[in-house]
Amino acid sequence: MKQEALGMIETRGLVASIEAADAGVKAANVRLLGYEKVRGGLVMVAFTGEVAAVQASVDAGCAAAAKVGTVISRHVIPRPEADLRMLFKGKRSGPDHDPPGSDPSGTSPEEYPDLTGEKGQDLGPDPEGSPSEALDLESMTVGELRKLARMTPGIMIKGREISRANKEQLIQEIIRAKAGSNTDNTPNQS
Repeated sequence: MKQEALGMIETRGLVASIEAADAGVKAANVRLLGYEKVRGGLVMVAFTGEVAAVQASVDAGCAAAAKVGTVISRHVIPRPEADLRMLFKGKRSGPDHDPPGSDPSGTSPEEYPDLTGEKGQDLGPDPEGSPSEALDLESMTVGELRKLARMTPGIMIKGREISRANKEQLIQEIIRAKAGSNTDNTPNQS
């Protein structure tokens, strides 16, 4: 009978935690349970699997995270109580709780939201963007929308205007730019 273990790594900042999760999953046969944003910029990622595999994942994750950020703490629980594992399973209920690369079902990176706009280029036939595209944009944070706006060709707002734009303005401009990439790029097409 396999002994399940729970491994946790706490880092300062999301980038270090993503690096820890990536290295940990690649290092051994473990599942990434998810992550938890703690106050003060602390982020905790959790793995599950066999005890030795989780220990190897935590070691590799800590080493990788230390290269790009600060590792606050790490811990491996060899045989956690079943109720404790349910704590983490509840965190995976929505897309807000899933960092890139954390899907244990083996979802490829191509299926995650793409901030470069390259994957969305085939959505061109809809002049105002599809309703699902608008919903995808609505679920993005303002920071992600600003990154997407800076990388979207044909967007009419530039530089500081992007930095000052609110979420609604950014969504309108991104949809307008994507629709305009197939037609003309004149401002105020509304």
